[in-house]
Amino acid sequence: MNVVINALQYRQESSGIGILLRELYGRYARDTARPCQVILPSDAPPFPAGPATELVHAPVGYGQGLRRMAYQSFTVGRRYGQNAVLLTNDSKTPLFLPRSCRLVPLVTDLAVFRLPQTYQLSRVLWWRLQYRYVCRRAALFLAISEFTKREMTELLGIPAQRIRVIPCACGEDMRPVTDASALDAVRRRYGLPEHFVLFVGNANPRKNLRRMLKAFDLLKQRTALPHVLAIAGGQGWKFDREAALRGIRCREAIRFLDYVPDAELPALYSAADLFAFPTLYEGFGIPVLEAQACGTPVLTSNTSALPDTAGDGALLVDPLDERAICDGMQKILSDPALAARLTAAGAANVRRFSWQASAQLLDTILNKEFCA
Repeated sequence: MNVVINALQYRQESSGIGILLRELYGRYARDTARPCQVILPSDAPPFPAGPATELVHAPVGYGQGLRRMAYQSFTVGRRYGQNAVLLTNDSKTPLFLPRSCRLVPLVTDLAVFRLPQTYQLSRVLWWRLQYRYVCRRAALFLAISEFTKREMTELLGIPAQRIRVIPCACGEDMRPVTDASALDAVRRRYGLPEHFVLFVGNANPRKNLRRMLKAFDLLKQRTALPHVLAIAGGQGWKFDREAALRGIRCREAIRFLDYVPDAELPALYSAADLFAFPTLYEGFGIPVLEAQACGTPVLTSNTSALPDTAGDGALLVDPLDERAICDGMQKILSDPALAARLTAAGAANVRRFSWQASAQLLDTILNKEFCA
Protein backbone atom coordinates (compact mmCIF):
# COMPACT_ATOMS: atom_id res chain seq x y z
CA MET A 1 0.00 0.00 0.00
CA ASN A 2 1.26 3.46 -0.96
CA VAL A 3 1.97 5.97 1.83
CA VAL A 4 0.96 9.60 1.25
CA ILE A 5 2.13 12.39 3.57
CA ASN A 6 0.18 15.64 3.68
CA ALA A 7 2.97 18.18 4.22
CA LEU A 8 1.11 21.26 2.97
CA GLN A 9 1.99 23.02 6.25
CA TYR A 10 5.72 22.80 5.52
CA ARG A 11 7.23 26.22 4.87
CA GLN A 12 10.25 28.46 5.17
CA GLU A 13 11.11 29.54 8.74
CA SER A 14 9.33 26.50 10.14
CA SER A 15 8.86 25.87 13.83
CA GLY A 16 6.72 23.36 15.68
CA ILE A 17 4.76 21.57 12.96
CA GLY A 18 7.44 22.35 10.39
CA ILE A 19 10.11 20.72 12.53
CA LEU A 20 7.89 17.69 13.03
CA LEU A 21 7.26 17.37 9.29
CA ARG A 22 10.95 17.66 8.41
CA GLU A 23 12.41 15.52 11.18
CA LEU A 24 9.81 12.75 11.55
CA TYR A 25 8.14 12.46 8.16
CA GLY A 26 11.32 13.56 6.39
CA ARG A 27 13.35 10.76 7.95
CA TYR A 28 10.57 8.30 7.20
CA ALA A 29 10.43 9.46 3.57
CA ARG A 30 14.22 9.21 3.29
CA ASP A 31 14.51 5.70 4.71
CA THR A 32 11.32 3.82 3.86
CA ALA A 33 11.38 1.10 1.22
CA ARG A 34 7.63 1.46 0.68
CA PRO A 35 6.33 3.71 -2.13
CA CYS A 36 5.72 7.15 -0.63
CA GLN A 37 4.44 10.49 -1.89
CA VAL A 38 4.93 13.76 0.02
CA ILE A 39 2.50 16.57 -0.87
CA LEU A 40 4.28 19.92 -0.40
CA PRO A 41 3.32 23.54 -1.07
CA SER A 42 4.82 25.00 -4.24
CA ASP A 43 7.18 27.23 -2.22
CA ALA A 44 8.35 24.59 0.27
CA PRO A 45 12.02 24.48 1.29
CA PRO A 46 14.02 21.30 0.58
CA PHE A 47 12.49 18.15 2.03
CA PRO A 48 14.29 14.81 2.62
CA ALA A 49 13.46 11.97 0.25
CA GLY A 50 14.78 8.50 -0.47
CA PRO A 51 14.63 6.42 -3.66
CA ALA A 52 11.11 5.16 -2.91
CA THR A 53 9.71 8.65 -2.27
CA GLU A 54 8.20 11.12 -4.75
CA LEU A 55 8.00 14.79 -3.77
CA VAL A 56 4.82 16.33 -5.19
CA HIS A 57 4.61 20.13 -5.23
CA ALA A 58 1.03 21.35 -5.11
CA PRO A 59 -0.10 24.22 -7.38
CA VAL A 60 -0.53 26.43 -4.30
CA GLY A 61 1.98 28.01 -1.93
CA TYR A 62 1.93 28.02 1.84
CA GLY A 63 1.01 31.71 1.92
CA GLN A 64 -2.10 31.13 -0.19
CA GLY A 65 -4.08 30.11 2.86
CA LEU A 66 -7.60 29.74 1.46
CA ARG A 67 -6.43 28.16 -1.80
CA ARG A 68 -4.17 25.78 0.12
CA MET A 69 -7.03 24.76 2.43
CA ALA A 70 -9.31 24.22 -0.57
CA TYR A 71 -6.69 22.11 -2.34
CA GLN A 72 -6.18 20.05 0.83
CA SER A 73 -9.91 19.63 1.45
CA PHE A 74 -11.16 18.86 -2.05
CA THR A 75 -8.23 17.66 -4.19
CA VAL A 76 -5.59 15.78 -2.16
CA GLY A 77 -7.82 12.91 -1.11
CA ARG A 78 -9.32 12.26 -4.53
CA ARG A 79 -6.02 12.58 -6.38
CA TYR A 80 -3.67 10.76 -4.01
CA GLY A 81 -5.78 8.77 -1.55
CA GLN A 82 -6.72 5.72 -3.64
CA ASN A 83 -5.35 2.54 -1.96
CA ALA A 84 -3.12 4.68 0.26
CA VAL A 85 -2.28 5.24 3.89
CA LEU A 86 -2.66 9.00 4.31
CA LEU A 87 -0.57 10.61 7.05
CA THR A 88 -1.66 14.08 8.12
CA ASN A 89 -1.37 16.41 11.10
CA ASP A 90 -4.10 17.08 13.63
CA SER A 91 -7.33 17.98 11.83
CA LYS A 92 -5.65 19.02 8.56
CA THR A 93 -7.42 16.31 6.61
CA PRO A 94 -8.96 16.06 3.13
CA LEU A 95 -12.74 15.99 3.34
CA PHE A 96 -13.28 13.61 0.44
CA LEU A 97 -11.40 10.34 0.73
CA PRO A 98 -11.80 7.15 -1.31
CA ARG A 99 -13.09 4.17 0.61
CA SER A 100 -9.74 2.46 0.09
CA CYS A 101 -7.85 5.28 1.84
CA ARG A 102 -6.65 4.59 5.39
CA LEU A 103 -6.44 7.90 7.25
CA VAL A 104 -3.81 8.18 10.01
CA PRO A 105 -3.72 11.61 11.72
CA LEU A 106 -0.80 12.56 13.96
CA VAL A 107 -2.24 14.71 16.75
CA THR A 108 0.14 17.24 18.30
CA ASP A 109 -2.20 18.83 20.84
CA LEU A 110 -5.84 19.66 21.51
CA ALA A 111 -5.43 23.29 22.53
CA VAL A 112 -8.34 24.18 20.27
CA PHE A 113 -10.52 22.37 22.84
CA ARG A 114 -8.62 23.27 26.02
CA LEU A 115 -7.81 26.91 25.17
CA PRO A 116 -10.28 28.01 22.48
CA GLN A 117 -9.96 31.62 23.61
CA THR A 118 -6.39 31.71 22.31
CA TYR A 119 -7.54 31.23 18.69
CA GLN A 120 -9.73 33.10 16.26
CA LEU A 121 -13.34 31.90 16.53
CA SER A 122 -13.47 30.94 12.85
CA ARG A 123 -10.48 28.63 13.29
CA VAL A 124 -11.95 27.05 16.41
CA LEU A 125 -15.21 26.25 14.63
CA TRP A 126 -13.48 24.94 11.48
CA TRP A 127 -10.93 22.79 13.33
CA ARG A 128 -13.57 21.30 15.62
CA LEU A 129 -15.71 20.46 12.62
CA GLN A 130 -12.70 18.81 10.98
CA TYR A 131 -12.00 16.79 14.12
CA ARG A 132 -15.54 15.39 14.04
CA TYR A 133 -14.83 14.10 10.55
CA VAL A 134 -11.37 12.82 11.51
CA CYS A 135 -12.70 10.87 14.48
CA ARG A 136 -15.22 9.09 12.25
CA ARG A 137 -12.85 8.45 9.36
CA ALA A 138 -9.45 7.63 10.88
CA ALA A 139 -8.22 4.05 10.74
CA LEU A 140 -5.60 4.70 13.44
CA PHE A 141 -4.40 7.67 15.47
CA LEU A 142 -0.89 8.79 16.33
CA ALA A 143 0.03 11.11 19.22
CA ILE A 144 3.30 12.92 19.94
CA SER A 145 3.20 12.26 23.69
CA GLU A 146 1.44 10.22 26.34
CA PHE A 147 -0.15 13.49 27.49
CA THR A 148 -1.68 14.11 24.06
CA LYS A 149 -2.88 10.51 23.98
CA ARG A 150 -4.69 11.07 27.28
CA GLU A 151 -6.19 14.28 25.92
CA MET A 152 -7.46 12.47 22.83
CA THR A 153 -9.14 9.85 24.96
CA GLU A 154 -10.69 12.39 27.33
CA LEU A 155 -11.73 15.11 24.89
CA LEU A 156 -12.45 13.18 21.70
CA GLY A 157 -13.51 9.84 23.16
CA ILE A 158 -10.96 7.89 21.12
CA PRO A 159 -10.22 4.48 22.70
CA ALA A 160 -6.64 4.28 23.94
CA GLN A 161 -6.04 1.07 21.98
CA ARG A 162 -6.54 3.00 18.72
CA ILE A 163 -3.72 5.46 19.53
CA ARG A 164 0.03 4.91 19.10
CA VAL A 165 2.53 7.33 20.64
CA ILE A 166 5.43 8.54 18.50
CA PRO A 167 7.43 11.06 20.56
CA CYS A 168 9.18 14.15 19.28
CA ALA A 169 12.87 14.84 19.82
CA CYS A 170 15.37 17.59 19.05
CA GLY A 171 17.69 17.92 16.09
CA GLU A 172 21.14 16.35 16.09
CA ASP A 173 22.66 19.79 15.53
CA MET A 174 21.43 20.88 18.96
CA ARG A 175 24.56 20.53 21.09
CA PRO A 176 26.56 22.80 23.41
CA VAL A 177 28.53 25.55 21.66
CA THR A 178 31.66 26.25 23.70
CA ASP A 179 33.67 28.32 21.23
CA ALA A 180 33.90 31.81 22.76
CA SER A 181 34.04 33.55 19.38
CA ALA A 182 30.85 31.81 18.22
CA LEU A 183 29.05 32.80 21.42
CA ASP A 184 30.27 36.39 21.12
CA ALA A 185 29.15 36.47 17.49
CA VAL A 186 25.57 35.42 18.28
CA ARG A 187 25.39 37.97 21.11
CA ARG A 188 26.58 40.72 18.77
CA ARG A 189 24.18 39.67 16.01
CA TYR A 190 21.18 40.00 18.31
CA GLY A 191 22.42 42.85 20.50
CA LEU A 192 22.60 40.76 23.66
CA PRO A 193 24.85 41.22 26.70
CA GLU A 194 26.84 38.45 28.34
CA HIS A 195 24.01 37.46 30.68
CA PHE A 196 20.49 36.83 29.42
CA VAL A 197 17.41 34.66 29.89
CA LEU A 198 16.06 33.08 26.69
CA PHE A 199 12.57 32.19 25.49
CA VAL A 200 12.00 30.48 22.11
CA GLY A 201 8.57 30.23 20.52
CA ASN A 202 6.10 32.02 18.28
CA ALA A 203 4.29 34.87 20.00
CA ASN A 204 0.72 33.72 20.60
CA PRO A 205 -1.48 33.54 23.72
CA ARG A 206 -0.57 29.91 24.47
CA LYS A 207 3.04 30.93 25.02
CA ASN A 208 2.10 32.99 28.09
CA LEU A 209 4.41 35.86 27.19
CA ARG A 210 2.44 38.49 29.10
CA ARG A 211 3.02 36.67 32.39
CA MET A 212 6.59 35.92 31.37
CA LEU A 213 7.25 39.63 30.85
CA LYS A 214 5.65 40.56 34.16
CA ALA A 215 7.60 37.86 36.00
CA PHE A 216 10.88 39.04 34.50
CA ASP A 217 10.02 42.66 35.31
CA LEU A 218 9.45 41.62 38.93
CA LEU A 219 12.81 39.82 38.91
CA LYS A 220 14.57 42.97 37.75
CA GLN A 221 12.86 45.05 40.42
CA ARG A 222 13.66 42.72 43.31
CA THR A 223 17.26 41.77 42.37
CA ALA A 224 20.43 43.31 40.98
CA LEU A 225 20.81 40.54 38.39
CA PRO A 226 22.21 42.02 35.15
CA HIS A 227 20.21 39.80 32.79
CA VAL A 228 17.98 40.81 29.91
CA LEU A 229 15.12 38.70 28.55
CA ALA A 230 15.57 37.60 24.91
CA ILE A 231 12.42 36.39 23.14
CA ALA A 232 13.18 34.51 19.92
CA GLY A 233 10.36 33.59 17.58
CA GLY A 234 8.10 34.93 14.87
CA GLN A 235 4.94 36.95 15.41
CA GLY A 236 2.01 34.63 16.00
CA TRP A 237 -1.66 35.47 16.42
CA LYS A 238 -3.59 37.49 19.01
CA PHE A 239 -0.41 38.92 20.55
CA ASP A 240 0.10 42.68 20.71
CA ARG A 241 3.71 43.40 21.62
CA GLU A 242 3.12 47.00 22.70
CA ALA A 243 0.12 46.04 24.80
CA ALA A 244 2.14 43.28 26.47
CA LEU A 245 4.90 45.77 27.34
CA ARG A 246 2.48 48.29 28.80
CA GLY A 247 3.18 48.65 32.50
CA ILE A 248 6.58 46.90 32.28
CA ARG A 249 9.06 49.11 34.13
CA CYS A 250 12.24 47.53 32.78
CA ARG A 251 11.36 47.65 29.08
CA GLU A 252 14.99 48.31 28.20
CA ALA A 253 15.82 44.81 29.47
CA ILE A 254 13.43 43.12 27.00
CA ARG A 255 14.71 42.08 23.57
CA PHE A 256 12.40 40.73 20.85
CA LEU A 257 14.67 38.89 18.41
CA ASP A 258 11.91 37.73 16.03
CA TYR A 259 12.64 34.59 13.99
CA VAL A 260 16.07 33.04 14.57
CA PRO A 261 17.35 30.60 11.88
CA ASP A 262 17.86 27.01 12.97
CA ALA A 263 21.61 27.24 12.35
CA GLU A 264 21.96 30.00 14.95
CA LEU A 265 19.84 28.42 17.68
CA PRO A 266 22.53 26.15 19.23
CA ALA A 267 24.80 29.14 19.90
CA LEU A 268 21.89 31.22 21.18
CA TYR A 269 20.76 28.48 23.59
CA SER A 270 24.35 27.88 24.71
CA ALA A 271 24.99 31.56 25.38
CA ALA A 272 21.92 31.89 27.63
CA ASP A 273 22.19 31.52 31.40
CA LEU A 274 18.63 30.18 31.57
CA PHE A 275 15.96 28.95 29.19
CA ALA A 276 12.52 29.99 30.50
CA PHE A 277 9.50 28.30 28.91
CA PRO A 278 6.47 28.76 31.21
CA THR A 279 3.87 28.20 28.49
CA LEU A 280 0.22 27.39 29.13
CA TYR A 281 -0.17 24.25 27.05
CA GLU A 282 2.14 22.06 24.96
CA GLY A 283 1.56 18.74 23.28
CA PHE A 284 5.25 18.01 23.68
CA GLY A 285 7.57 21.04 23.99
CA ILE A 286 10.53 20.59 21.61
CA PRO A 287 12.32 23.81 22.75
CA VAL A 288 12.79 22.28 26.21
CA LEU A 289 14.82 19.44 24.71
CA GLU A 290 16.73 21.84 22.47
CA ALA A 291 17.83 23.90 25.47
CA GLN A 292 18.77 20.79 27.45
CA ALA A 293 20.77 19.45 24.51
CA CYS A 294 22.73 22.72 24.39
CA GLY A 295 23.57 22.57 28.10
CA THR A 296 21.24 25.34 29.28
CA PRO A 297 19.32 25.02 32.57
CA VAL A 298 15.56 25.02 32.00
CA LEU A 299 12.55 26.45 33.79
CA THR A 300 9.20 25.32 32.43
CA SER A 301 5.57 24.73 33.37
CA ASN A 302 4.20 22.04 35.64
CA THR A 303 1.28 21.47 33.26
CA SER A 304 0.38 19.67 30.00
CA ALA A 305 3.17 17.55 28.44
CA LEU A 306 6.05 19.63 29.80
CA PRO A 307 6.83 17.66 33.01
CA ASP A 308 7.06 14.44 30.99
CA THR A 309 9.17 16.03 28.28
CA ALA A 310 11.55 17.81 30.67
CA GLY A 311 12.04 14.85 33.01
CA ASP A 312 14.35 15.73 35.90
CA GLY A 313 16.14 18.36 33.83
CA ALA A 314 13.97 21.38 34.60
CA LEU A 315 12.57 23.43 37.45
CA LEU A 316 8.77 23.27 37.16
CA VAL A 317 6.54 26.23 38.04
CA ASP A 318 2.87 27.19 37.86
CA PRO A 319 2.53 29.12 34.56
CA LEU A 320 -0.46 31.07 35.91
CA ASP A 321 1.53 32.48 38.83
CA GLU A 322 3.83 35.35 37.83
CA ARG A 323 5.52 35.34 41.23
CA ALA A 324 6.24 31.60 40.98
CA ILE A 325 7.83 32.14 37.55
CA CYS A 326 9.92 34.97 38.99
CA ASP A 327 10.95 32.90 42.03
CA GLY A 328 12.00 30.03 39.77
CA MET A 329 14.15 32.23 37.56
CA GLN A 330 15.77 33.80 40.59
CA LYS A 331 16.56 30.40 42.12
CA ILE A 332 18.36 29.16 39.03
CA LEU A 333 20.20 32.37 38.26
CA SER A 334 21.34 32.79 41.86
CA ASP A 335 22.36 29.19 42.55
CA PRO A 336 25.17 27.85 40.32
CA ALA A 337 24.92 24.41 41.92
CA LEU A 338 21.22 24.15 41.04
CA ALA A 339 21.90 25.34 37.49
CA ALA A 340 24.65 22.72 37.14
CA ARG A 341 22.35 19.94 38.42
CA LEU A 342 19.63 20.93 35.94
CA THR A 343 22.15 21.03 33.10
CA ALA A 344 23.44 17.54 33.89
CA ALA A 345 19.95 16.10 34.31
CA GLY A 346 18.84 17.80 31.09
CA ALA A 347 21.68 16.24 29.11
CA ALA A 348 20.66 12.81 30.38
CA ASN A 349 16.99 13.47 29.65
CA VAL A 350 17.59 14.38 26.00
CA ARG A 351 19.02 10.93 25.34
CA ARG A 352 15.55 9.43 25.91
CA PHE A 353 14.39 10.89 22.59
CA SER A 354 15.52 10.43 18.98
CA TRP A 355 13.95 11.51 15.70
CA GLN A 356 15.55 8.54 13.98
CA ALA A 357 14.05 6.12 16.51
CA SER A 358 10.64 7.81 16.13
CA ALA A 359 10.81 7.54 12.33
CA GLN A 360 11.66 3.85 12.61
CA LEU A 361 8.76 3.41 15.04
CA LEU A 362 6.45 5.07 12.51
CA ASP A 363 7.63 2.67 9.83
CA THR A 364 7.10 -0.31 12.14
CA ILE A 365 3.57 0.81 13.06
CA LEU A 366 2.51 1.37 9.44
CA ASN A 367 3.96 -1.94 8.31
CA LYS A 368 2.25 -3.83 11.14
CA GLU A 369 -1.13 -2.13 10.87
CA PHE A 370 -1.55 -1.71 7.11
CA CYS A 371 1.20 -3.28 5.06
CA ALA A 372 1.70 -6.75 6.48
